[in-house]
Amino acid sequence: MIPSPASSGNPHLLRLPNWLGDFILALPSVHLYQGWLNRRAPLLVVGPPALAPLAPLLLPEIEFIPAPSSPFSLHSIFKNRHVSSATLFPNSLRAALETLPAPYRAGFSRPLRDYLLTENRPRRTTPYGYVHVADQYLGLLEDLGLPKGKAELPLPPTLPKPQDAPAQPYLAIFPGAAYGPAKRWDPTSFASVIRDLQKSHSLQPILLGGPADIEACRAVAQSLGSPITDLSGKTSTLELAHWIAHAHLTLCHDSGPMHLAAYLRKPAVAIFGSTEPAWTGPLGTSVTVVRHKVSCSPCFLKACPIDHRCLTRLTPEEVLTACEQRLNQK
Repeated sequence: MIPSPASSGNPHLLRLPNWLGDFILALPSVHLYQGWLNRRAPLLVVGPPALAPLAPLLLPEIEFIPAPSSPFSLHSIFKNRHVSSATLFPNSLRAALETLPAPYRAGFSRPLRDYLLTENRPRRTTPYGYVHVADQYLGLLEDLGLPKGKAELPLPPTLPKPQDAPAQPYLAIFPGAAYGPAKRWDPTSFASVIRDLQKSHSLQPILLGGPADIEACRAVAQSLGSPITDLSGKTSTLELAHWIAHAHLTLCHDSGPMHLAAYLRKPAVAIFGSTEPAWTGPLGTSVTVVRHKVSCSPCFLKACPIDHRCLTRLTPEEVLTACEQRLNQK
C-alpha cells in the first residue's frame, strides 16, 4: 500500500503518461492523490517534456518535472528530494527504471518489470466490456490504498484568446493523430465538412497540430483548394489550448486535442477509427464521438493492414450532422 505521508512528509510522486490524451485522463487521479495527501506531503509529477508548457494549466500548484532522455537522470532528483513513494501509470520498463531510488514503487503489473517494483497490481478489467483508461488509473490508486475516486475532470481556468485569432467565429481542425494513420480520416472528407461549415455557419477554418501533423494538415489544405490558415507545427501545446478554448467548434480524431477540448468544456466532434470510445473516449459531455462500427474494430493498430473500412465508410455527411448538432447546442 502507498505509505502514509503522516510520518515523514517527504514528497510523493506520480509518473504520468507520455501521451497528451492519457495525461489528461490521469488528471482525476492526480487530484484524488493530492486531496488524499491533504498538504501532509508535496506531490510531484513526472511527464513528457513536450507537455511542460501545458503543465501549469493542467496541474496548478503541483510541481511538474520533465522526464529527461535518460531514465537514470532522474535518480539524483529522487535522492536529493527524498522521494518516499512513486506510483507509475505508464506500463513501460523505462518508467520503472526512472523511479528505482524511491523506497516504494508501484504500478501496473507487466512481465519483465514487476521485479523492479515493490508492489504491482493488474489493470482493472470486466467481462462486460472495456474499463475506461481514467478508471484504470483511479482503480490502481484504489488498489494501493487510496479512496475510490470519480473520473471527473477538474474545472479549467479561463484562457485568453490567441492574439492572431480571427475576429469571426472559427473552426479548429486537427487532422493529425500521433498514434498512427489508422486513426486518420481522409483529407478530402475533412475538406468536404469544412466547406459545408463555411457555408452554413460562416466559420473560418484553422488547421492546427504539432510538427508531426504538418503533412496531414497540408493534405487537407490541398484537398480544400482554397486559402486556409495552417498553423501546424507553429504552436506549443499551451497555445493549442488557447485556440481550442475560443473555437466555435473543434474537429479532430481520437487524439490529445480531443481530450484537451473535453478538459476545457469546449464543443468538439471527434472521429474514431481503430480505437474504442469506451476505453479512451473523452470525459464529460462537450465532445461528440462519431464512428462507423465495423467487424474488425476496434483493432488498436497504428496502421490498417486491410482497407481502413472503419474510416472510409464514415461519410462526410455523418460527420457534418454531428457538427451541426453540436453547434446547435451552443
